[in-house]
Order: sequence, then structure tokens, then C-alpha cells
Amino acid sequence: MTLSIMLYFICSLFETHPDVQQSFMPFRGVDLEDLKHSRQLRDHALRVMAFVQKAVARLYEPDKLETLLRDLGKKHYHYGAKQKYVDLIGPQFIMAIQPSLVDRWTEEMHSAWTALFLNMAYIMKGSMAAEERFKVKKTAT
Repeated sequence: MTLSIMLYFICSLFETHPDVQQSFMPFRGVDLEDLKHSRQLRDHALRVMAFVQKAVARLYEPDKLETLLRDLGKKHYHYGAKQKYVDLIGPQFIMAIQPSLVDRWTEEMHSAWTALFLNMAYIMKGSMAAEERFKVKKTAT
């Protein structure tokens, strides 16, 4: 996985879903062409890339992976991300990496990446929902 693939992934996500870009404070209102050269976007892409690598490295440590994903979901909730955005990540990520693996890409590989991102989204969205319930409960008391 390279930085250019990750930049493509994020820019493609913002291009197909402009509302997602607007939920990122540093990227709000920035033209996509300018964003492609943004240090902040580059730094975010590197964090995403590192996170995916960390998640893959923990596939055989499900408790650690779940903790990692719950923490990420909690952070994204507090950043103001919407749960529906989490579902967009997997398909966009797969679309970005598939061309670089075209000679090795198989249906099994596609299924594995899809399953990984579905699991990641499920755990993250559960964490985000828990944070919302906690917020509602806290404001009700």
C-alpha cells in the first residue's frame, strides 16, 4: 500500500461523497485539486494507511483488533463523523487498491477485504452508537 494509493482513496471518497469531505474540519471547503497537495491530507492518508496495516496485523488477535476499532469509532464520533460514512470506507478502499494488484487480484481477495471492512465498520459503528447513547443518557441526568 502506497501513499499515492491512499491519497487517491481519500480524494475519490471526497469526490463521490462531498458531504464526507465537509465533515473533516481541515478539509472543509477546500478544492479537491488543492487538497491533493495538502500536507494535512497527506498526514491523514498516512494515518489511515498505518491504521489499516495495524488492523491487518491484528487479524489473529481479535480482542486487540476489536479494542483498536472501538477506540477509532469513539474518536470518530467525537470528531463529528456520521455512522453512515463508515460504510463508505471499505468499497472506496478496495476500489483504490485493486488496480495496483490487478495481476494478483482474485474473487477470494475481494471477499477477504470486503469481510474485513464490514467487520471493521460493524465494530466502529457500534462504538459510535454507544457514545451517542452515553451522551443522551448524560444530558438526560
